[in-house]
Amino acid sequence: MLACLLTALLASGCATTSRPVDFYTLSPAAVSGAQEPPAANCRDAVIGIGPVVWPSYLDRPQIVTRLSPNRISFDEFHRWAGPLEEDFQRVLADNLSKRLQTDHVIKYPGKLRNKIRYRVQLQIDQFDGLPGHAVTLKAAWSVIDENNSAEAALHESSIRTPMTGEGYEAMVAAASAAVAELSRQIATELSGRCVTAHGK
Repeated sequence: MLACLLTALLASGCATTSRPVDFYTLSPAAVSGAQEPPAANCRDAVIGIGPVVWPSYLDRPQIVTRLSPNRISFDEFHRWAGPLEEDFQRVLADNLSKRLQTDHVIKYPGKLRNKIRYRVQLQIDQFDGLPGHAVTLKAAWSVIDENNSAEAALHESSIRTPMTGEGYEAMVAAASAAVAELSRQIATELSGRCVTAHGK
């Protein structure tokens, strides 16, 4: 009798398979066509990205969805492939590098001992969405001229990017588009700084 029970339990265990986990990453924007001429003046300036202050509710591998203004959900089967903060910083740097036509955009603080001219510091307040609807990115940021001790102006960005499909892959694509729009806004500010510095 015991042998039969063990056999039945083993058979049941073999028949049950765990649900696979899907992993996602943000993707850089495809910036094509001619860039604004002022961007060329940033080619020789080293630009640092960081520090990035991240809300604690996003400091986890699960993708966060916002079900209502006061309710969020963490999905165990749809996760970021690595720390979201690092992925965000990587994609932001890549986007800025393309828009400003420079290879001198680096993570700050980082291991490279480059002499940074401009530093972009950010505070992310919200970065989430609901599959099938839209992603919202809210961030406060400033561009600091490391050669000038004057206090930098604070900018606030509130970006909403609609999804073009259903599911988490469409949600991550919309999140990437939100980072691309934030990158565009920061690049515009940096371009103006580079033009001013170039004219002095």
